[in-house]
Amino acid sequence: MTSSKIHTLCLTVLMLLLCPALISSCSQLLDTSPTTDVDKELILKDTESVKVALDGVYATLYNRIDFVTANAHQCFGIMAVNLAAELMGEDMVQTAEGAGWFWKDYNYETRERYTSKIQRCYFTWTYFYQIICNVNYILSAQDSASGPREELDYLMAQAYSLRAYSYFMLIQSFQQTYLGHENLPGVPIYTEPTTSESKGGPRAKVSEVYDRIVEDLDTAMDLYRDSGISQRDITELDYYAANLLRARVALVMGDWQKAATCAGIALEKPGRSLLGIQEATVVKGSFNDADKTWTTGTTPFNSTESSSVLWGAKVLSEQSTVYASFYSQMDACTDIYYAAESPKCISNWLYAQIPESDVRKGWWNGDIGVDASEWKYGANINYNQHKFQWKDQKSYQGDYIFMRLEEAVLIQAEAMCRLKDYSGARKAISELGSRRDPNYQRRVASLSGCEQTFASTGTVSTLLDEILLQRRIELWGEAGRVFDILRLAKGWTRDWTVGGVKSNHTNILSKYPEYAAFPADYLECILMIPQTEIDNNPNINDEDQNPYRQL
Repeated sequence: MTSSKIHTLCLTVLMLLLCPALISSCSQLLDTSPTTDVDKELILKDTESVKVALDGVYATLYNRIDFVTANAHQCFGIMAVNLAAELMGEDMVQTAEGAGWFWKDYNYETRERYTSKIQRCYFTWTYFYQIICNVNYILSAQDSASGPREELDYLMAQAYSLRAYSYFMLIQSFQQTYLGHENLPGVPIYTEPTTSESKGGPRAKVSEVYDRIVEDLDTAMDLYRDSGISQRDITELDYYAANLLRARVALVMGDWQKAATCAGIALEKPGRSLLGIQEATVVKGSFNDADKTWTTGTTPFNSTESSSVLWGAKVLSEQSTVYASFYSQMDACTDIYYAAESPKCISNWLYAQIPESDVRKGWWNGDIGVDASEWKYGANINYNQHKFQWKDQKSYQGDYIFMRLEEAVLIQAEAMCRLKDYSGARKAISELGSRRDPNYQRRVASLSGCEQTFASTGTVSTLLDEILLQRRIELWGEAGRVFDILRLAKGWTRDWTVGGVKSNHTNILSKYPEYAAFPADYLECILMIPQTEIDNNPNINDEDQNPYRQL
């Protein structure tokens, strides 16, 4: 057995030891510790063992997640959660059912399957609570583990950051956005280690969950500063990535000054820089319909070596998976049939907003004359994406990027605009826009105003309109579009005709005829609490379930 395989096995066993929720099928591994009283003094005795445990948590951020059994191929960590949230919006189009992965997310059919242990509701809930479970054990060793204090501070800062990230993803997935919904039931909060005998907690209020997130991130910031340690690997969360996460949270909470400040700190990370026009250029792969041969193109969005990456996962060849991966779902220039049978495309409206002089026009096909009704297989279809391609398709390699500097610029620009600092906002958005389009400065020179005048489609009238449009273009496929739909509270639609051209969505959700456009707080945008939680948590019952509208 190779050293890398031994290391992977050790991480797996350690994860089982730390989280009793994962123990039931492997209790034979725990002969030395009862499942109800894990001996953290043994498992997390020093900084070296704490780091191994933390590495195990990081591995779950991109690995295939097998607790969903038959659906593991659409459950591959953070990227799977974000992709599902992208497909629930209007900017990404899934052209066909294909092998079935993510089709229910795209068609809003996953919510009604909350009783299933292999569908999205169960996966998202269980996945993030397993991360929380494990980091709570790591945090419980903060005062007992031996080793250099600065090293322990740095490790604990990452654990606090991971817990905050997990709660942020949970609260966005299982309840409406923060503003206007502060007193609605959120998700249970756990800050202490749990065992197989622990009782589940009640749904805390939305405001209480956000308070927990903010406190964890503030604690993490102090520990990062106290440690004085810089990020040693891109896989690790660090001071700058945690600031970008704090900026994300502040944006949802409407705390514009905090969002601008923290985004600005993230942009100060030494050795990182925004992608320039040349660096942001995508070379499209090719696909031959006749004999189904293909070539792999190039893109900066499959490598953590890209200059603007703050946090991501380097996926080594021995860690890669063929089908249960982001790229198997996205790269249609491939012999892996998932994406080739079900390409992910940009909406024709959003694509039309990108000027020809903008390098991002090349991240997707335009109208190449192959409509979804005529398409058979592969990448040759109108508006197919090429932004996300395998780095090395033959070895199934491609890194995962979780945070980029470009997002920090977009948050900073939006926050400044909402604070009516139009000069600062124009400068920030121009810093990004001019690195995509040499003509960009002229586009924003005369824009001001902090009102959002349209939701899904419309004409840019204010500076805020422009910033939000740039966010949709730049972060397409990355940010989980439905989360923005919820926080912006303007509603949305997939049904449009612009310039005589109809929407290219394969499902405009016409089964909801009462809505010309969906309201901002439409129930289908949030997930149901999984039935297993209601069955097993004495503090959550059927009355605590999210409202469900039978169609």
